[in-house]
Amino acid sequence: MTISLNALEHLGINLYSNIPAVLSEIVANAWDADAKSVKITINKAEEKIIIEDDGVGMNRNEVIDRFLTVGFKRREILGELTAAGRKPMGRKGIGKLSIFSVA
Repeated sequence: MTISLNALEHLGINLYSNIPAVLSEIVANAWDADAKSVKITINKAEEKIIIEDDGVGMNRNEVIDRFLTVGFKRREILGELTAAGRKPMGRKGIGKLSIFSVA
């Protein structure tokens, strides 16, 4: 992903003001991937947050074309429902940038 620091500051770092909001965005992404479970582990001693889900995942091309594309229009390209029939939570394709606010 190539993105200017200015865009990152406006769309990622300043988009969410706290860690719970960022975590909820990541859980929403897991929902959109049809995950049935999401596990969040916070290790304060190692300053790590580990998020695991059992969603469908993405192959290399999907990561490039979807995850690494800021503003990916999921509904227009993939339809109004996920493969499991869920209505996706994501709207603007920029929530993934919130991860940088806690990284």
